[in-house]
Amino acid sequence: MTSSSPFDGHDWIDLSHTLEEGIPAWPTHARFSSVLYESQELGDVATHHGLTISEHTGTHMDAPLHFVPEGPAHYGTDEIPLERLAGRAATIDATTLGPDDLLGVDRVQMWEDEHGPIERGDRVLVRYGWDERWTTGPGGRRFLEDWPGLSGEAAEYLVGKGVALVGCDTLAVDAAGSLENPAHHALLGNEVYVVENLKNLDRLPPFCLFLAFPLKIKGGSGSPVRAVALVPR
Repeated sequence: MTSSSPFDGHDWIDLSHTLEEGIPAWPTHARFSSVLYESQELGDVATHHGLTISEHTGTHMDAPLHFVPEGPAHYGTDEIPLERLAGRAATIDATTLGPDDLLGVDRVQMWEDEHGPIERGDRVLVRYGWDERWTTGPGGRRFLEDWPGLSGEAAEYLVGKGVALVGCDTLAVDAAGSLENPAHHALLGNEVYVVENLKNLDRLPPFCLFLAFPLKIKGGSGSPVRAVALVPR
């Protein structure tokens, strides 16, 4: 007898990069490393590694306190409501944008005209195609250069729509070189969570189901996540 699952009829799409040494990282953040402490090959009962990791390593989520110094939105990953992190997601293709370009309100509204409105409680994922630059070693430096981002006005527009989360396949939701970080401030200041360094957004339809959960770090400014999408077959 074959058991049924609520996920039957869906494909699981992994949207997270593998954590391994040499992956791209924000220049001032701790770099990922893994050290073997015990293994059966060394005669130990079990195998385990010690990890060095930043809260913002690889595919990760920003908590509001990452950019919000005080007030009601000053809280960490341990206080993010789980129900905000799973549900319908709209995926906007912005691959025609060039280096350092900004995704504006007009582009978001054009997408809505074609595919349907973004609704309150939705998650919004922006595909720039930047994950194609992700690799380990010196080649990964291209990922850290000149990425496009969400304009402050577009971020405010999504806040006004009542979205729960915004994700992107770039190093940050703001464009490279942004000194004021308007998208971060607009989103996190209004408790719209941010997921960065996604991948495989090219495999998603305009709307799908999205899930990404952070580690429950007390006062954490962010956390690596395993982000996935469920796409109807």
